Amino acid sequence: MRWLLWPLLCLLPVAWAEERIRLPATGVEQTQLVLYSATDYQHLVPLLQAFQRRRPDVAILLVDFNSQQLHQRFLQEGASSPADLLLSSAMDLQLKLVNDGHARPWRSERTEVLPPGIHWRHELFAFTVEPVVMVFNRTLLGPHSLPRSRQELLALLRRDPARFQGRIHTYDITQSGVGYLLATQDSLQGESYGRLLEAFGGLSVRLNESSNQTLDELAEGRAILGYNLLGSYVAAAVEKHPQLAAVAPRDYSLMLMRLALISRYARHPQLAGELLDFMLSPAGQAALAEGGLLPLLTPEAGLTVRPEGPVTPIPLTPALLPALDRLDKQGFIRAWESSIRP
Repeated sequence: MRWLLWPLLCLLPVAWAEERIRLPATGVEQTQLVLYSATDYQHLVPLLQAFQRRRPDVAILLVDFNSQQLHQRFLQEGASSPADLLLSSAMDLQLKLVNDGHARPWRSERTEVLPPGIHWRHELFAFTVEPVVMVFNRTLLGPHSLPRSRQELLALLRRDPARFQGRIHTYDITQSGVGYLLATQDSLQGESYGRLLEAFGGLSVRLNESSNQTLDELAEGRAILGYNLLGSYVAAAVEKHPQLAAVAPRDYSLMLMRLALISRYARHPQLAGELLDFMLSPAGQAALAEGGLLPLLTPEAGLTVRPEGPVTPIPLTPALLPALDRLDKQGFIRAWESSIRP
């Protein structure tokens, strides 16, 4: 019955789960730039510190949310929002903000030469990419070899269901914007995702709000499989925990882009544009790579999991928007709920 409450839940006050990190100016402070981010701040620190070396008069306040909370918080605040720049991998939610008039255009020498497909109307800009992968705890997988495709995974779940009971984790698409995006994109790829969801539901799948939550469960031995996790977080976890193994499925691997927009209500739009330009510069891209994110223009340089089959980029086009229509979203969540909670 959870889906019946969805429209009502959206109207209730939200208890924001946020983390606030302030990077003080290294010189005589003149300005504070406010970032709302759905990217873990550890990954952004090298970029922000490199920017501050160029602008020592600027302090940065980074407010860290999950992707859906960021979107809801910004809309709730409206014109009073302190955010100058919004960073999120929920491509559809970011595009909707632009479509609904919440972004400020930015044109510069840097953005004018961007390749097609990585910006939208000079109001929304990609700055990194994220491969979407499956992660297994090899120890808990026992005698089984790593499944290399969704079909192989489905066969394994049917062959040894007791091993996986209650030990599969994925996004809760009612709580995570990027989780909803990935689920809708998976649903476009064929019937395998529907069968996989039903199998997950029969095995009491556990739902999380973020990739890092799932990776913690895997590392601590409470999960065998994490489905649809973001590659940059996975790379850091696999390096730290050798019992974890990542797989980019050979049937297809989704690839999304992290997107930045300057708020229409930004207190410091020029400064936000300067940071955006730096993010897209070779020095900024190198700093993002130093933080463990995949550079936008040369992502292969940072890949730790090589796709064995076709890569399916999620395109930055208005085709992302229909899934956010209120009735369509309710219907999708209702169908997802009926599969995941049989």
